[in-house]
Amino acid sequence: MKNQSGYEGKASIPKMLKALLPYTLLAIVLFAISLVVGLHAPPELASSTLEELKQALQPLVALGPIVLLFIIFLNNAIKALAALGLGIILGIPPLIFIGANGFMLGAAVSALQAATRCEVIAASLAPHGIIEIPLLLLASALGFRIGMESVRFVIGRKSAMKAQLRNSMSIYLKWILTGLFIAAVIEVFITPLFILLAGGKELFVK
Repeated sequence: MKNQSGYEGKASIPKMLKALLPYTLLAIVLFAISLVVGLHAPPELASSTLEELKQALQPLVALGPIVLLFIIFLNNAIKALAALGLGIILGIPPLIFIGANGFMLGAAVSALQAATRCEVIAASLAPHGIIEIPLLLLASALGFRIGMESVRFVIGRKSAMKAQLRNSMSIYLKWILTGLFIAAVIEVFITPLFILLAGGKELFVK
């Protein structure tokens, strides 16, 4: 049965994903806007953003591919869980998460445009990004919907916040974690090959 807020206590994943469509579109729009802002960031800011990313990766690369794989996976898994679970704070954390990640990606691409060719940039992002980015957007969309339920609770309306948290965690555990692990495997073992094939040796950290 559905409660007064219009949600089933235990929804199937297909039904939940259908109900999630407006929040997914919101996440996509916010990500696109922040990405465009990052692409138009001042050259100095874009360069410093890319340099910070390279400096953060440098000690991790030395640990070996298996350790790097699990670090990347855990990093993205924790971010996705935070974007989802902290949505309970009126949906604000996933909003910040989307904005920050979109901007950083845009700024990094902007900096790379001055240093390498478009095909190298695509090779460095596309292989794992086509899995990783949609999953992080999905986690944020789930966070937005949880945030909407928390708003309903705060203003004294009937809320399905607990059911939404439970159903969202089901999607996280069954689909998001699996997809993020696959994306991490691709990023560590396949993406570098694409970069080399595209002639992007200069992207590898010395």
